[in-house]
Amino acid sequence: MPRIITLSHQKGGVGKTTLSLNLYHYFAKQNVRCGLVDSDPQGSITKLYERLGQQDSWGNINIIERKSFKKFEELEEHPDYDVFIIDTPPYLDTNLVEIYQSSDFVLIPCKCSPLDALAIEETIELVKQAQEVFKGLKAGIVINQAITGTDFTKQIRSLLSNYEFPVLDTEIGNRVAYSRSLFNSQSVFVEKNPKAAQEVAALAEEIISLLQS
Repeated sequence: MPRIITLSHQKGGVGKTTLSLNLYHYFAKQNVRCGLVDSDPQGSITKLYERLGQQDSWGNINIIERKSFKKFEELEEHPDYDVFIIDTPPYLDTNLVEIYQSSDFVLIPCKCSPLDALAIEETIELVKQAQEVFKGLKAGIVINQAITGTDFTKQIRSLLSNYEFPVLDTEIGNRVAYSRSLFNSQSVFVEKNPKAAQEVAALAEEIISLLQS
C-alpha cells in the first residue's frame, strides 16, 4: 500500500513544485518505487518535463497526470508504487479535500516571510477538515527559502508555531541550486550541491519519521 505525501499551500511561489521534484528524486535514489502526481490543472511539472526533460541529465520521471485516473483513492491501492508525491495547485481547489483524504501526510511549505506564514491558515483549516474524516492523516509545515541561522527565520518559526501542526526541524535554505536544478538537471542531487541535497534528504527522513510515529 503506497504512502501518499501531498505538498499543499494556497499561495503560489512557495516552492511546492520544486520540493515535489526533489523529494521524488530522493526516494528514487533510494530505489523506492515513486510516482510524481501532477494534480495542478496548469500542469507545471508536466510542462517542465516536456520542455526540459529531453536533456539526458533529467533521466526518467514517473509522472502521473491527473487525467490518468478518476479518483485519488485509486492511488491508495496502486500495486506499482511504494510512494506517491502529489503536487497541488497554487490555490484552494475543490479537489484538495479529496486529495487530503487519500494522503498519509500533507507537507505545507512556507516561505520565510510573515505574509506567507499568515497565509497558510486556510490550508491548515482545510487539512483539519480532512483529518476529521481520515484520522490517520498527518501534516507538518516546512520553512522554505530560509536564511539559516538568523533571528528573522527564528521569528518566522515562532509565528508558525502558533498553528496546531508541527513546524519541521528541517529548513530549506534560500539557495539558487534549487531553481538551477529545475533548468539544468532533475534535482539538487544531480546538481551535486551537498548542502541542498542534505536538506532534501533530511526533509524526506523527517517526514518518514513522522509517518512512523
